[in-house]
Amino acid sequence: MMDLAINLIPVLLTLLVFSRLFGDTPAFRLVQYLFVGVALGYAVVVIYHQVLRPAVVDLLLASGQPGLVTLRLIPFVLAALLLTRVSGQQTNSWLANLPLALVFGVGAALVVGGALIGTIMPQVLDATRLDLSAPAAILGSLVLFIGSIVTLLSFSFTRSADPRRQRWLDSTARVGRWFLLIAFGFFLAGNVSSYLAALNERLLFVVEWVRAVLGA
Repeated sequence: MMDLAINLIPVLLTLLVFSRLFGDTPAFRLVQYLFVGVALGYAVVVIYHQVLRPAVVDLLLASGQPGLVTLRLIPFVLAALLLTRVSGQQTNSWLANLPLALVFGVGAALVVGGALIGTIMPQVLDATRLDLSAPAAILGSLVLFIGSIVTLLSFSFTRSADPRRQRWLDSTARVGRWFLLIAFGFFLAGNVSSYLAALNERLLFVVEWVRAVLGA
């Protein structure tokens, strides 16, 4: 009985989310606010236990080493500079640009590095590596190699002075766009299938709870 009472909360929240089918209802907004509040509270707890508290402990342990203390104080100084943005004083708010520039710079570097190492390089290696073990593997390698080339050519925005060459580039770019559309179709199908799986899991949860209540 206790389990049924506890599971009543997620059942009600699920039904409130389903009220979105009838429009932007207050019930759906209530679930949104609750989700944002819970996520924010969880983030605050995680930041305290995994970031702030270990940093303060490391700072206290390094109290006898001035150089290490200075190094440990840098994150606290940068965090304090962020508070000038919410102080309401426009004369000092520019100080928050220093830690924000550092965060954006590091983030951009990580994005570029991740794109190069995690996406572009594996794609280049897979496109240039031919699998000759079977006819189907050879065909797949050729399709991958040709598809990568025509897809890259679809992003060409320059015009050639030679009309015949320009017609060839336009035809190749058109084929590359079809490869992109097929790839986007696969991504969309994957997202839809994941959403349907989540919907099916929620519906089954509600049905099982109702059956448990009715003793069916």
